[in-house]
Amino acid sequence: MTLRWSALLFSLCLLFAADEPRWLVLNRASREALAAKDYAGLRETLLELKPLLPGNPRVVYNLAVANARLGDAGGALAGLQDLANMGLIYDLSSSVDFLPLRSSPGFAAIVSRMEENKAPVSHSRPAFSLEERDLLPEDIACDPATRRFFVASVRASKIITVDGHDFAKTDWPVLALRVDSGHGLLWVASGWLAHCARCDKADEGKTALISFDLHSGAQRQKIEAPVKGLLGDMTIGRAGDIFVSESIHGAVFRLRSGSGRMERLDTPGEFASPQTPALSPDEKTLYVADYMRGIAALDLATGRLSWLKPVDGIALAGIDGLYLYRDSFLAVQNGTAPPRIMRFSLDLRQQQVLEANTPELGEPTHGTLVGNTFYYIANSGWPEYDDEGKKKPGSPPVQSSIRQIVLRNRVEPRR
Repeated sequence: MTLRWSALLFSLCLLFAADEPRWLVLNRASREALAAKDYAGLRETLLELKPLLPGNPRVVYNLAVANARLGDAGGALAGLQDLANMGLIYDLSSSVDFLPLRSSPGFAAIVSRMEENKAPVSHSRPAFSLEERDLLPEDIACDPATRRFFVASVRASKIITVDGHDFAKTDWPVLALRVDSGHGLLWVASGWLAHCARCDKADEGKTALISFDLHSGAQRQKIEAPVKGLLGDMTIGRAGDIFVSESIHGAVFRLRSGSGRMERLDTPGEFASPQTPALSPDEKTLYVADYMRGIAALDLATGRLSWLKPVDGIALAGIDGLYLYRDSFLAVQNGTAPPRIMRFSLDLRQQQVLEANTPELGEPTHGTLVGNTFYYIANSGWPEYDDEGKKKPGSPPVQSSIRQIVLRNRVEPRR
């Protein structure tokens, strides 16, 4: 699900026991060093933290700040060049941290490159319009047998079809959808959120997986999560096993087909805010996007978890939706500036911007693959709400849409 940074910071402030994960210790220490303007301590901490948060642009940015403040112009410029190569945008010229660099030709070239990163990139075209306003749509799924598309609504706590009909309603917001065509089910991840238009505050912290008959919309099963929080994103295996993430406290679960109980797959403290999981073609590896830490690979046979290491110039933080397509990852990245749709090679050595800086994109959330076409939710409307789930004063009604991108055989790097 799309996680607001305030919720993520709240979860990161929770104290673990004496075996607190090293990345969490270092992350807290880096915030403290930055607040105290201890740039030597900040640099030392971030150099240790960087490999534990691979592809995190905030670490790269703060390391550039530390280097600039300590008089290491070369190190600072290398970090800023890395951010520019990621395709990201920062207002470097107005930052007092980089005053010592402003006379450098290298700095001017980086600022120019970031201006280029503001250019619109588009490979999409309209697929469907969602006529109902302020739905806060979060996920989309397709029944391959009927080609019927379903959309999850956070605000209205329901599932709709793209032709505007209500398919099913829930007590809480709907975050994720997956079709189990073999068993004739539509699976839903649902949980309490302040953005809900009609939720009971007493249900805060409650979350569940719910299945509905794929044809009638009748509810078949409801399985409450073994932990409080919010089941936000999920994927499904060929046999009907569900893999779902809990994004507030950080957990990943499996619900085996036919079971009524979820089993936890991760070690507590490993994830900051896990988002969409994606299965490898052989279904032996579960890739999990984490909003802060990047992409993890979980061996489902051994339980071993490792973090994928991108080359410099690839940002992996801020991924909300993650999908595998042939030899690549597709990523809906709404925790970066700019928000964008990305394609990364599986070895994370190449990347392609599929959509960014277009007026239609807004803040995207999730998508679904149908053959070689990627359908995704555009202009979800999340930025129009505050952290308490209230519509911001003066914000107009939001009309979201579904857009589609026809994918080519391989990643085409930006030239």
